Amino acid sequence: MKKLICMGIFVLMAVFSAVPAYAVAEVDQQAGTQGVITPQFTYISLLSPGLSINSFGKANCIGLASAYDSSHTTRLTVELQKYSASGWSTIKSWSASATGTYVANVYEYYYVVHSTYRVCATAKVYNAYGTLLESKSLYSNTVTY
Repeated sequence: MKKLICMGIFVLMAVFSAVPAYAVAEVDQQAGTQGVITPQFTYISLLSPGLSINSFGKANCIGLASAYDSSHTTRLTVELQKYSASGWSTIKSWSASATGTYVANVYEYYYVVHSTYRVCATAKVYNAYGTLLESKSLYSNTVTY
């Protein structure tokens, strides 16, 4: 009976102590094979950009970011970028911040003209002393209006 109770407690501890981790498999471009899976972020627990443009040209720009540690501060910058012959350029930006594991979020809109757009979300995580621990950027899918 003791073994059954101990095994049950062990299973419950294993299930409830699971921590989500983001990883990416490195791909060998020449061989076309996948290699070792490595973590993407060390201090950033969430980083997500988003973009949608309706038929009137209203671009809905979204960015979400948070940290793993409750003593850290997350600063999020969301940039709406437009593509031209010279490359990508930022036409509008917004920012937000959050402390601890709370999510810094940006939900904004901007009216655009016909072209191709994307959103760049940049998260910076600082410790309690203001030291930058990690800075990463992710891009949304491109949207042509």
